[in-house]
Amino acid sequence: MQSFYHHSETNQDVFIVLHGSGGRETDLLHVVGEIDDSLSVLGIRGDVSNNDKGFRYFNRPIDGRFDYEEIQQNTDQIASFIKDQLGMGRSIHLVGYSNGANMAVSLLLSHSDLVDSAILLHPSHLFAHVEKKSPDNVPVFISSGARDVITTPGDVMAVKKQLSDNGAQVTVKLTDYGHELTDEEIKQAASWWNTEVKA
Repeated sequence: MQSFYHHSETNQDVFIVLHGSGGRETDLLHVVGEIDDSLSVLGIRGDVSNNDKGFRYFNRPIDGRFDYEEIQQNTDQIASFIKDQLGMGRSIHLVGYSNGANMAVSLLLSHSDLVDSAILLHPSHLFAHVEKKSPDNVPVFISSGARDVITTPGDVMAVKKQLSDNGAQVTVKLTDYGHELTDEEIKQAASWWNTEVKA
């Protein structure tokens, strides 16, 4: 599994960075740098080719249906990779955008013991029918755009309800934009981080 790792000399906490469709493991370094540049960073590249335009963490739906067995296998593989790379006793904070945010939700729901907080940028509501474990009061920040037609505001609120119903402490922020990642939501995520996680 391809990855990027930056080791902090001053902080044992780690951001796990999960890119969007067609991305790479270094795509969100500017995001976590704006949120908190003191942490270590582990960026993980998805193993699924996105039509020769970068990578994904699981395949697009076929005939409108996702392969949930594939998603779970890839989720378990990433969880094992994180544990192998970082060992135990370190606080893990997920930061995912779009396809990476969906992988972060899958990690939250099936490996909640691994995660100390999560920042989900434009997630979809993919796991409505899947029974998972509780996130156990994990603080979660979700953002999206009011004009996002890929991950709609309805999707975002459904993700919020699912995670909240399972015990997570969820904050949602919407911008006036679409699916693109904006400076506004990065600033909102940083503000949430400073008050809800770092404080």
